Amino acid sequence: MNYYSKDVYNDLKSINKCSFFNEWYSIVEPILLSDEFQRRKLFPHHDDSVWDHSIDVSFKSFLVAKFYKLDVYTATIAGLLHDFYPYAWQYNKDLETLDKKYLKRYHQKHKSIKELHGFVHAKEASINAAKYFPDFVNPKILSCIETHMFPLNVKPPLYLEGWVVTCVDKKISVRILKNVPELPSYVGLKKKVKTTDTILQK
Repeated sequence: MNYYSKDVYNDLKSINKCSFFNEWYSIVEPILLSDEFQRRKLFPHHDDSVWDHSIDVSFKSFLVAKFYKLDVYTATIAGLLHDFYPYAWQYNKDLETLDKKYLKRYHQKHKSIKELHGFVHAKEASINAAKYFPDFVNPKILSCIETHMFPLNVKPPLYLEGWVVTCVDKKISVRILKNVPELPSYVGLKKKVKTTDTILQK
């Protein structure tokens, strides 16, 4: 499978014409070029990939933070890593080929509602972000990541930038909430199967 690209700048044609793109890209480039983050192209996220969804949330959070004169760096990095959880919750055969560890969550038999994806992935993403990108995160960013699933997770964001990421993420994901049959998969009750070809065609 060919998921890695050194030419991320030109890969992002949907947003790289924006006048603020270069400023955003200068913040996120090291993370986007990392092998571990590019593997999120193989992580399904409903009908998208975690890669595409995370870039969408990051760029829009960047724009909102810039408009309201908030901490642009925090909103940008928190948006990019808000779903940087270690285990995929939807199946992709290429992930199994790459490394079976990524499908640990998919194959896990849930024992309680607290173990479902919707309730645990924000905390897991925060821990994973600190593990892989310690030079790019700080306690404020990790807090924004950990609280982005409010109100599904009861702890609300502590910072305005956290609210930005939370609201942008919800705005982008609202199409799932409008589709009642998709609600179980939103929290991880229903397993969905995607292939890399399906994801990358989006």
